[in-house]
Amino acid sequence: MGIKWDTSSFDRGVADLNVKIVSQAQKAVNRVADEVLRLSSFEVPHDTGLLQNSGHVEDMGDHAIVGYNKVYAARLHEHPEYRFQKGRKGKYLESPIKNNMPVLLQYYRDVMSGLF
Repeated sequence: MGIKWDTSSFDRGVADLNVKIVSQAQKAVNRVADEVLRLSSFEVPHDTGLLQNSGHVEDMGDHAIVGYNKVYAARLHEHPEYRFQKGRKGKYLESPIKNNMPVLLQYYRDVMSGLF
C-alpha cells in the first residue's frame, strides 16, 4: 500500500517564488548597473561631452552591460596615464566599481529584500 502526497500546490509555490526571485534579481542588477553608470559619469574623460553622453546600460536579463559607445572609449579607459582635463581619468568604469563595492552590494541587497 503506497501513500500518495499531493505536492502540486507546493510545486506551484516554488515555481512562483522562482519567478519572483529572477524578476527581483534582474531589477537589482539593473539598479546596480544604473548606479555604476552614474558614478562613472563623474570620472569619464570630458572634452566635448560626446563620450560622457554615450554612456548606457544594456539589460541582458540576468546581467547588464554598462559602457560608453564611442570608438575611443576603451582606449581612454585602459590608459590612465593619459592627462585628462577637469579631474577626469582612465579606468572610469573600473574605479567606481572597486571604490563603491559595499554600496553596490547594498543596492542589490535592498532590491532583493523586497521579496520578503
